[in-house]
Amino acid sequence: MTRIFYLLLLFNVPYTFSQHHFDYRNFTKKMCSPEFHGRGYVSGGDLIAAKYISEQMNQMGIDPLSSSYFQSFHLDVNAFLDSCSIHINNKILTPGVDYMIDPTSNGTCMESICKGARNFDSKHIEVIDMKTLFKEDWDPNWWRNYDNATLYVIDNNVTKDSLSIYAHQLAQNMSKYYDVIELVNTKFTWSVRSNANDRLYIQMKKNIFDSLYVDQQNIKIHLHNKHLANYESNNVVGHIPAKKKAKGTIMLTAHYDHLGRMGTDTYFPGANDNASGVAMLLQLGEMIKSRPLKRYHVLLVAFAGEEAGLLGSKHMSENPLCDLAKVRFLLNLDIMGSGEQGITAVNGRVFTKEFKLLQKMNRRVKAVPVVKARGKAANSDHYFFTEKGVRSFFIYTMGKNKNYHDVYDTYENLSFSSFEDLSKLFNSFLRRL
Repeated sequence: MTRIFYLLLLFNVPYTFSQHHFDYRNFTKKMCSPEFHGRGYVSGGDLIAAKYISEQMNQMGIDPLSSSYFQSFHLDVNAFLDSCSIHINNKILTPGVDYMIDPTSNGTCMESICKGARNFDSKHIEVIDMKTLFKEDWDPNWWRNYDNATLYVIDNNVTKDSLSIYAHQLAQNMSKYYDVIELVNTKFTWSVRSNANDRLYIQMKKNIFDSLYVDQQNIKIHLHNKHLANYESNNVVGHIPAKKKAKGTIMLTAHYDHLGRMGTDTYFPGANDNASGVAMLLQLGEMIKSRPLKRYHVLLVAFAGEEAGLLGSKHMSENPLCDLAKVRFLLNLDIMGSGEQGITAVNGRVFTKEFKLLQKMNRRVKAVPVVKARGKAANSDHYFFTEKGVRSFFIYTMGKNKNYHDVYDTYENLSFSSFEDLSKLFNSFLRRL
C-alpha cells in the first residue's frame, strides 16, 4: 500500500486512479486557435479538430461505438488555399474586415497568365451606381450585354430594404457572367459552398472603396481557389452504455466544423458557432459518464459538414449507427457561448410534451430567464433525423454576442454566462425523458 493511499485514508478523500475533469473554456479556446485553421477544409482543419475531440472522449473514458471514433463521408467544397489580397491605390485591404470573397468565387481561370492573381487597370473597371440606375427607365437584362473582360463595381447604396435586396440579387446574378465587386454597408457573413462559379464575386465596404478609389487608379486582386472534390471528412462518435438493460438510445449532437480559412492569413475562429456547442456536448458527456442513464444508451456525435449543407448529419441519418426507431430523443446543441436572453428550442412547437418538460426543468434549475419554442426548421443537424421520425430539439442560446459567420466570432467574445447552468438543465432534462 503506497504512502499516498495512507494519506487519502487518513483524510477520508475519495481515491480514483484516473480522474479527468473537462475544462470547457480551455477546450473552446483551443478549438478556436489558428492551428485548427477555422475547422474547415484548408490545411485539414476539420481533421485536426476531429482528432482533438476524439482524444477528449478517450480521456473521459467515453469509448467509440466500434473500433474507431470516426464515421467518414465525402463532400465537395470550394476552398481558398493561398493568400488572398486586394490593393486599391497601392493600399492593401484587410480580408474579413474590409471585404469578403464570395464562397463560390473562382480565381483560377487566368492562372496560366498570372498565377492566380487578377490585375485590373482603370480601363477595365466600371462603377455602376444602383441608386441612379433604379431611377431610369431601364431594361432588367441590362447586365447581359456587358464586357466579360471588365471588373464591375456595383454600388449598392439604395436605402430601402427591398431595393437593397434586389440590387444584391442583381450583383449575384451578374457575378455568374462577369467579375463583380458589390459595395455594401451591411455586416459581412461568410459561408461554405460545394461549387465554384466561373467568375469573381467580392463584397466590399462602401466607405473603404470610396475613400481609396478614384478614376485612373488600379485595383489589384489576387485570388486562388481550389475545388476539392470527394474530400473525406469525419463525424466523431462516442458511446456511453446504459446502467441497466437499455430501452433505446439518446443522441447528443453538435457540429464541430466551421468556415475555415479565406486564404492563408485569415481564418474564422467559430467560437460560438460551434466550438461552444461541442464543449457543451463533451461537458454533458462527462456528466453522464460519471453517472450513466439507467435505461438509455447515449450516443455523442460531433458532426462535420454542417456548414457545407448538413452533410455529416445527412450521411449518418442515411447510415445510422444505431436503430433510429429506438432513439428516444436527439438533443442538438449550437451557439452555447451566451444565454443572457435565454434559449430557443427548434421543434419546441412540434414536440410539446418534451418542451413542457424542458421548461419545467428550467424553472427548477433556473438556468436561463426564458425557454422559447420554434417550429420545424432545416437549420441544423437535427433536421434529417426529425425527417426520419426521431423526436429532437435544436437548442441555441440568445444573448449580447451577435457575431456570426465572421472573423469576430472569437473565444474572447464569449461570455459563457449560462454554460454551467445549462449543462445542469440539459442533464436533468435527459434523465427525465
